[in-house]
Amino acid sequence: MSYNSSINEITGKEKMQDELNLEPAVVWVIDNTQRKTIKDAVRFGEVEHVFTDMQYIDPVEHAREILKDFQEGDYLCMIGNPLLSAVAVAVVAQNNPGMEIRVLQFDSRTFQYVPVYLNF
Repeated sequence: MSYNSSINEITGKEKMQDELNLEPAVVWVIDNTQRKTIKDAVRFGEVEHVFTDMQYIDPVEHAREILKDFQEGDYLCMIGNPLLSAVAVAVVAQNNPGMEIRVLQFDSRTFQYVPVYLNF
C-alpha cells in the first residue's frame, strides 16, 4: 500500500471527494531544494513541484507555465525560498481573480502543515 492511499484511508479524503464529485486536490510544493520533509503535506492532496534545483532566468514565466493548471481547492505549500513563494502566490492570484488561495504553512511546534486561506 502506498503512503498516499494509507493517508486517504485514515482521513477519509478519498471517500469525501467521491461523494462530492471533486477532483483530487493538488499540493503545489514551491521550492524544496533543501529536501525538507513534506510527508504531512500529502494529506491535503497529490504533490507537484513548482521550482526544482534548476536556476530560472525568469521565475515568473516559469511559475505561470507550471501553475496554469492550479484550480480551486488546490494548495500552495510554502516551503523554501520566500521570493519564489511570493512569485507563486502572485501568479495564482493573477490567473484566478477572486479565487480563495489555499496555502500550507508549516507549524514547527506540531510538525504539521496548517492551511491558511487568502483572499485578494
